[in-house]
Amino acid sequence: MEVEKMQTKLARWSQDQSFEFDDKFNVVYDGAFLFEAWLSVEANLGSETAGVDGLTAEDYRKQGLKENLFSLSDRLESGTYEPDPVRRTYIPKGPDEVRPLGIPTIEDRIVQESLRMVLEPIYETDFSDDSFGFRPNRSCHDAIRLGTV
Repeated sequence: MEVEKMQTKLARWSQDQSFEFDDKFNVVYDGAFLFEAWLSVEANLGSETAGVDGLTAEDYRKQGLKENLFSLSDRLESGTYEPDPVRRTYIPKGPDEVRPLGIPTIEDRIVQESLRMVLEPIYETDFSDDSFGFRPNRSCHDAIRLGTV
């Protein structure tokens, strides 16, 4: 399955009010989607930060990326996949303050990214053109530049 083509189809189908998405999850565990999700996770600056399992993205790849992604796909499809707890750490916020940060495992990040890649094209078409928060290729600076705030 070609990821970009499928995302285009998902976006197009979402514009048809009579279309029902009865099985989006089969796309989430598709090997191509999981691999694209892996590439995104690996490219992220936090990829070398381990979750509770102690694995970084490099460790996950070295263990056998292809086998790991096949196993993940099988567990998602069979319903036996269970996310791990997040690793809690605290980062400084100010002189006397800290902010809690939850760090998921690499595998959980891959699943989250695959879900985002499936759901974003479906729901993106529902958002207003004047909405800029947490949207792809949009930022608060764009909103200011366009005078929507």
